[in-house]
Amino acid sequence: MSDFLKLRNRICVLAILGFCFSSSAGAFWLLNFQTAPTLEPGKLAFIGGTGGQFTVVGNPGRDNFTPFLAHFGIRLGLMDRLDVGYRLTTVALPYSSVGPSLGGEIDFKYFLCSANDPWQFSLIGGLAYAYVDVLNQSKSAWSPGVDILLTHPLGSALDLSLNGRYVYTGIPTASGGEGLNNLTASGGSVGLNIKLGPTSAIKPEIGMFNFNGLIGGNITDGLGAQYGVVFSSKL
Repeated sequence: MSDFLKLRNRICVLAILGFCFSSSAGAFWLLNFQTAPTLEPGKLAFIGGTGGQFTVVGNPGRDNFTPFLAHFGIRLGLMDRLDVGYRLTTVALPYSSVGPSLGGEIDFKYFLCSANDPWQFSLIGGLAYAYVDVLNQSKSAWSPGVDILLTHPLGSALDLSLNGRYVYTGIPTASGGEGLNNLTASGGSVGLNIKLGPTSAIKPEIGMFNFNGLIGGNITDGLGAQYGVVFSSKL
């Protein structure tokens, strides 16, 4: 491996670790359920599964456990090194402050390596939208985010992926506006791509994150963890 590739891989790993241990940070899913390579142009892929979240919010801390968060997604290859995805998922805001609801997220993934590289790197940018329950009132929320995704094949039927993600969530229609109702989230996750065949796989993933922000002007800083598993299929 060239010195340039070694340096690039080290920078990618350090960036993901930086996301994991950032002092400011969820909203929406922090788990990615993807590998770095993009789909070929015109190809489709689907994922479906579930997961859960545990959070400790506020001072003093109040813990909350949500065992099931539904997840479904579809991706389409647009061109060489670029694909687009849409995910329908339960909004993973800290439930001691904001109630659960369904949200949608669209993202674009750009592949920065070749398929033969031992460490493969992608950048992902996306935007999510949902209605959330704030103090028993339904309000709209928007949430831009960015991901760093690094994948390393462990064998012919197994890939390891490291994901670092940063997300901002604003709720402009809540009382007090977005200034009193917002969260920033950053975290990191580790996932496996267990291939069942040439077009299907099981993808378990687990991640940790921290977050800070305000809901109704009340501080909602805290820590959390997410886990999930999905089935994926390509057409």
